[in-house]
Amino acid sequence: MKTILTNCTVIDCTGKPPQEDMTIVIEGGKIAELKPGIYREAARERERVFDLEGGYVLPGLWNVHVHLSELLPDTQRRMGRESGIECAIRCGRNVMDALRLGVTGIRVVGERDYIDGAWKRAFDAGVFVGPRLFVCGRSISPDRQDIDGPYEVRKAVRERIKHGADQIKLMVSGGHGDMIRTGVAESMQVTRILQDEVEAAVEVAHQKGKRVCIHAGNPGMKMAIRAGVDCIEHGYWMDDEAVELMVENDVFYVPTLVCNLDEQFMLDSGGLDKAHAGRALVARSEGVTPEYAQVHLEGFQKALKAGVKICCGGDSNPSGEFALLEIEHLARAGMGEMGALIAATRNCADLCEVVDRLGTVEAGKLADLIVLSANPLEDISNIRKLKLVFKGGNLLDTSVPEGLGDFWELFFDLENPTGGRRHPSLD
Repeated sequence: MKTILTNCTVIDCTGKPPQEDMTIVIEGGKIAELKPGIYREAARERERVFDLEGGYVLPGLWNVHVHLSELLPDTQRRMGRESGIECAIRCGRNVMDALRLGVTGIRVVGERDYIDGAWKRAFDAGVFVGPRLFVCGRSISPDRQDIDGPYEVRKAVRERIKHGADQIKLMVSGGHGDMIRTGVAESMQVTRILQDEVEAAVEVAHQKGKRVCIHAGNPGMKMAIRAGVDCIEHGYWMDDEAVELMVENDVFYVPTLVCNLDEQFMLDSGGLDKAHAGRALVARSEGVTPEYAQVHLEGFQKALKAGVKICCGGDSNPSGEFALLEIEHLARAGMGEMGALIAATRNCADLCEVVDRLGTVEAGKLADLIVLSANPLEDISNIRKLKLVFKGGNLLDTSVPEGLGDFWELFFDLENPTGGRRHPSLD
């Protein structure tokens, strides 16, 4: 089957200006040809033509900082109580919802019971239709898992690779997420793993062709970069030395700005109302002060100015909605519309080592594409005006089935607190 998309503007996310009045030819799941002009012929046998009526074609969006099962707030106390099977079902719903919003690529940076790998295999086999998943399995944290010393770290890395991990995630620093598990939130400034342990993880992972990403604040990230890691998650309190190390070592950065800059979301969801929120959300909301948010923003802007490769990661769930929210924050924090789109497409594919096949709209690449009805370069929030989604050249049904429960009501006991920013068909 040949698919032809015509009468469109292509934003290819390579950094080039938009190309107007274009035609895209898709064959065998790949982009066979991009050419100027509008295709005006009638569809032939085994050919379908989409007149996009001036719509905007982009690569599918990505979210590369996802914990499929995390609930914040966990109003029903599901985490730690539900079975692995119940959790796996909820995780699958989460990622399939993301695809409905145009998120075609997801990197899972820590998940229980290797649920992420199971869904990856199911999607790859065609059992279900979902985003392309790149998985880490369980995060490695000496404090949480009684892993002590380089020998045990090497063993932990090999175990995750045996279970299909695409990358390795290390918890180098503490963080508010600990509240969910222990009731105690350790500062991101506290480093909980030694350099020889990080070096051991990097040695094994790189030997197997796997990248290493780390959850870290400023002291831990500098130590870990010197130890050879490939990507920093969060990167709070980032100073000039840390930025210089990132540039010198070609390290990726996933800032997860939404964690601290989206104060309105925190307010809407009850994050600043202790009588309403669960203890995990209170822990995070107490960190969402103007000072805390400001140091996060300043570090991000230092990295941006220095040319660090920045990627889109939304952290919270639902993963699709927070991907869109993070893209908006990236644009408004200094990247601009084009920069934010590249951070959410090409850079993410580069981080996941598939930029030769995904992440831009170019001939020869897999046809993971979205079509928008309005120009996201004029207003980044136009990423929400979704018309069509293609994965591997296949047109996907993005409609919400009648009778499907709302994710927020099912798992948070909340009306959607993102200001009506959920799936367009639900508004």
